[in-house]
Amino acid sequence: MDFTKTETHHSMEALSQNIFRDQVSDAYHKLDRARTEGFDADLWRVLADAGLLGAIVSEDFGGSGLNFLEASTLLEAQGAVLARLPLWQSIVAAQAIEKFGSMQNKQSLLPAFSAGDSHFTIAVADTTRTGLNSILSLNGDKVSGCVNNVAFATDAAAILLPLKTERGHVLYLLDLNQDIVTVALQIASNNEPHYQLTFHDMSIDPKRTIGPSSSLDMLEWVLQRSYVAIATLQLGVVEEAIKRTARYVSERHQFNKPLASFQAVSHRAANGYIDYSSLRACIWLAAYKISSGQDATTESRTAKWWACEAGHRIGHTAQHLHGGMGADIDYPIHRYFLWAKQLEYTLGGAQEQLAQLGKKLADDDNLGIAV
Repeated sequence: MDFTKTETHHSMEALSQNIFRDQVSDAYHKLDRARTEGFDADLWRVLADAGLLGAIVSEDFGGSGLNFLEASTLLEAQGAVLARLPLWQSIVAAQAIEKFGSMQNKQSLLPAFSAGDSHFTIAVADTTRTGLNSILSLNGDKVSGCVNNVAFATDAAAILLPLKTERGHVLYLLDLNQDIVTVALQIASNNEPHYQLTFHDMSIDPKRTIGPSSSLDMLEWVLQRSYVAIATLQLGVVEEAIKRTARYVSERHQFNKPLASFQAVSHRAANGYIDYSSLRACIWLAAYKISSGQDATTESRTAKWWACEAGHRIGHTAQHLHGGMGADIDYPIHRYFLWAKQLEYTLGGAQEQLAQLGKKLADDDNLGIAV
């Protein structure tokens, strides 16, 4: 692939960074610390007014029609400032609705999202625990059971809920205003509001069901984009953590010398930069394949594995090199550690990704590299 960014990609990157850095500061997070549910609707509206929210949606529904690689730069900018928004979930869900949904679903959901009037989320957190065994099964036209860690579920215009049927996986556009669901709050490590959704013989409306497709596993389609989106968000988190750490060890002195002059410190920071650069290369390859309509089964999981590894190592490096300041909750670096750990385990940690990769490679001789 060609890693040269297009003019559109550069413009998207610059605009995203300018808006997020202008709107979200360390002082902003101190004021936002008390929030337990919801997100900043004003910031969501700013992104929409700039044309960023609906960037991945076609012009027919109020968007710009950018590809996944170009639009993913928005997530990197979000990660750099730790803006608590349902962004990656909304991007993936909007793409799924536009590609697979009925015209009625597209017209009723996508324009409002592009305008910043609504958001989407995805209920796929449980799908990686034990393979696909934790996906709820559709029994006739009803479903029972529960799913955990559904971020920003309240007030979502649609929650993309995977269901298992005899003919394959379907995606149900769950609406908490119409469907009878028991909702319980779960607070994540990075203070995001997550929810447990419990269903008791809930009836499924066929008009809000997407699939199944005989030529495409739609759950796999969603997971690939989710893995890359989470990895891109992690890229922004670890890049900013490394930059802040580099500034800190350059300014902080010990024995009348800057900490950065000590070899052990500079080596750890350099290793963090290598991890970050490796993660970025994996993300761009996976996002490129998705944008060009290719299968990214192994590339997406490799990107998520690197997000887990880089998030773990860089998060600990930043915390360690800040010394006691890293543990002070009034100092901003601890938030990057919490976000890195949360993203590390979202949709499965490193070992779960390796297990998935191993199974995929064992089941398909066309994947991987033959030696």
